[in-house]
Amino acid sequence: MITDDSLKRLGHLLNNLYLCTGIKFGLMDENSREVYTSSYQTAFCRMIADEMGGYERCAACDGRALSALREAGVWGKRKYLCHAGLYELALPVTEEGKTVAFILCGQILDDSPREEQWKRVLERCGWVSDKEALHQAFLSLKRVSTEQMNACMELVQACISEVRLYGMEADLERSDTQRLKSYIESHYAEPLTTERLCQALNVGKTKLFQLCAQGFAKTPGQLVLDTRMEAARDLLRNTARPIRTIAQAVGFPDENYFTKVFKRAQGVVPSGYRKQNGAYAVNVSYNKEGASPFDTDSHS
Repeated sequence: MITDDSLKRLGHLLNNLYLCTGIKFGLMDENSREVYTSSYQTAFCRMIADEMGGYERCAACDGRALSALREAGVWGKRKYLCHAGLYELALPVTEEGKTVAFILCGQILDDSPREEQWKRVLERCGWVSDKEALHQAFLSLKRVSTEQMNACMELVQACISEVRLYGMEADLERSDTQRLKSYIESHYAEPLTTERLCQALNVGKTKLFQLCAQGFAKTPGQLVLDTRMEAARDLLRNTARPIRTIAQAVGFPDENYFTKVFKRAQGVVPSGYRKQNGAYAVNVSYNKEGASPFDTDSHS
């Protein structure tokens, strides 16, 4: 799945590709907002952008290219000439048939005769004031063969595929985290060892600890204990159940041990917590022997 994080990851990969090839890349979201662009700009493009109205021409050109690509629906790579006569390539980033981003790359020349390309550029850039400086900048432009352009696009496609896998792995991790939380919440009254949690999620011990650390910043034991303490607090606040049965209900067969753990976590024993937090009203009637029909907490 392509997410905002995935697009940032894609921008990072495109920057690495630029560092290797020297070809400028730009990544825009579905609303044509820039997510990433190479900080590098050729001397030629810098001259064009610095000329009065030049930047606006560049922006309008990119806008027209993206509009044309949107209208074409799901399309493959597209090679086109920018308003200044340089070659650029456009590629969609799609998700289930929908375009979610655009990649533009180029500001390059192809491998046709340079003189022919300069003639084309000069015809398109007659509005530029310093033609000699523009010509010198033109001579420094990178030339890329059709074969190299196709290879570059294949590498970009590989980057997009990597990002899709990156997004899928993130989804799977989120899913595993949710499954872990749900399993503990459903089984906290039972013995929950690390081995049992691993079996329930079908993961190894290392993966289990990673899920707990990344999803909850806790160890598996801490996550289980916190879940049990939350359930115990709820039962103490909202039921009249005796401490012994509450201990058993949240996974502590030994009432004394439960009381010790609860006090360490809350700073007060269970009966004290119940009194401090709107104790559930219990009307106790005693039998003839003077014993309560309910178990009571003997800890203070």
